[in-house]
Amino acid sequence: MKKAGFIIILLLVVIVGCSSEKTPGSRTGIQPKAGSQSDTTAQGEKIALSDLANWQFLGIGMVSIDRSENALCLAESDSSKGVTLVSPKVYGTNVVVSCKVKPVTYESVNVVIISASDKDTGGDIRIPSDYDGNFGFWNQGSVQNYVFAFHNAAHDSKPFIMRNPGMVPLAEAETHVTRERWHDIELGRHGSHVFMKIDGNMIIEAMDTASPQLPGGKICFRMRGTPGHNASALFKDVIISEHR
Repeated sequence: MKKAGFIIILLLVVIVGCSSEKTPGSRTGIQPKAGSQSDTTAQGEKIALSDLANWQFLGIGMVSIDRSENALCLAESDSSKGVTLVSPKVYGTNVVVSCKVKPVTYESVNVVIISASDKDTGGDIRIPSDYDGNFGFWNQGSVQNYVFAFHNAAHDSKPFIMRNPGMVPLAEAETHVTRERWHDIELGRHGSHVFMKIDGNMIIEAMDTASPQLPGGKICFRMRGTPGHNASALFKDVIISEHR
């Protein structure tokens, strides 16, 4: 009887040991796909307001911290052709930008530029010493990037995603979404897949089928008003996440 009991215990140990070696999902025969959320990690970086205020500023305008809103204020001044904040860091091809944005003026185009790099080298963008803030630098010259426009009703256009140079359209929303109040914005790319969410809702997304795939690059916040109306907006809770 003792020998029989020992054999039963040994069999149970072997069975339990084999079961513990199964990977998650093996019970159904489904394994996580390579590159899926289950086997990648997102490294989020929250940008402090003081650090955001020290990003490279381009154009005619100002950057300040609004203590009442606990937010960064980006604003144009007279004779502006657009103002842009440029990140000091370069981010890869799997990057997501999330933040809270409050467009202060209706007469403005608010965009986020990601993966900004030199078109010829794929390296850092080269900003001319006499750059005056015009948008042509970002979409017609030697810079390649993705542009995500989320507040642009005053320019008679809806939220869109475009690839540069050339302002190649990838996706456009069916209706205007943002107003002059706080919104949650999330946008980015996972390789060739680009998307934009506003207030938790997927507004637009697309696959960029052009070749070659854009490399990673810098992230920029940009605004441009309408004739006689300078643009301004507030930003806070900026988080940049990279999936590796």
